[in-house]
Amino acid sequence: MNWGNRLVIVFTAFVALIGTLVYKATHTKYELVSKDYYKDELRYQEKIDGMNNAARAGNIQLQQNASELQLTLPEQLKGMSGEADAWFYCRTNASLDRKIKTRIENGIFRFDIRGWVAGSYELRLQFSDNSKPYYYTEPVSISQ
Repeated sequence: MNWGNRLVIVFTAFVALIGTLVYKATHTKYELVSKDYYKDELRYQEKIDGMNNAARAGNIQLQQNASELQLTLPEQLKGMSGEADAWFYCRTNASLDRKIKTRIENGIFRFDIRGWVAGSYELRLQFSDNSKPYYYTEPVSISQ
């Protein structure tokens, strides 16, 4: 085999390798934590204030049965009612994330978890009582 044939083989292998890398790079799925990352960062001070208020109020309690996840607020916030935003964030698969607008009834949240994929989630719970924002983050393990 002469040097010209070797050169053609090396060049063909190089083109095939680059083509494979380009194909894989264009078909890779990149998942972001939030699609509105910049807008979320501008409101980060609200989140910090909410985390500080939540830390002063105390921890939430989680209870789970086959069909429901129940969150109970600390004693200081037991009588609270209103609306809240709950985000069950799955780090491994964005398609499993759940964003839920929910109601607080006497300091208790209830979530219907039937049909959810079992796994580890991070609960990001945000609500306010007239003037004070609250922001809790809790690891949640859903088991079916």
